[in-house]
Amino acid sequence: MNLADIRAWLASSQDFTQGVALYAALGTSAAYKRLFTLDATDYSRQVLVRELSGIENQVLDVVDSVAQPAAQPEPPAAPMPAPEPHAPDSPLLVDLRQQLRAVRDERSQQHAQLTAKGVGQKRRRELAGQIVALTAQEVTLKSQVAHVLEHGRLPGPVATAEVSDPVELKRRLLNLRSRRSKAKNEPEKLVAIEAEITLIQSKLKA
Repeated sequence: MNLADIRAWLASSQDFTQGVALYAALGTSAAYKRLFTLDATDYSRQVLVRELSGIENQVLDVVDSVAQPAAQPEPPAAPMPAPEPHAPDSPLLVDLRQQLRAVRDERSQQHAQLTAKGVGQKRRRELAGQIVALTAQEVTLKSQVAHVLEHGRLPGPVATAEVSDPVELKRRLLNLRSRRSKAKNEPEKLVAIEAEITLIQSKLKA
């Protein structure tokens, strides 16, 4: 089975059984494969079409990237200092790994219920949906763990108190001054902006 098979299926009446066979051969999500072993529903059909379309798009992206002419190499940039890895036993990482363990344990329980005897189709569909959601949650937590190990913090904006780069501090200062002029009638917001401006000015003078 290959990209041509997926294209032919997407352009056809989209027989569910044939689509399931395609995903079983080319898909990567065990949770979705489990979902597709259940009776066909509107939800599972939509998921199957979406996932096979996604596989097709991924293959096309790879083909396009190979077909593009190689770009001229740019002069090497000055090496950035490698971020100091976060301590593997820091409270933040411990908390994230506890959440990850809890999600995996819950998903294992759902799998056990899904394959148990005497479980009705309605309950199986509910369990399959929960397993898919838990798998997505696991992916998010694993990404957060990797980000903390590399950068020492969760993904998202860096607090001004943690910024030391003068260029970034000046950029934030300009932005805050612009926001200050627009927040004259919002006392609480104005106080917070003034406090951050004062912090940046003290860091720039240090």
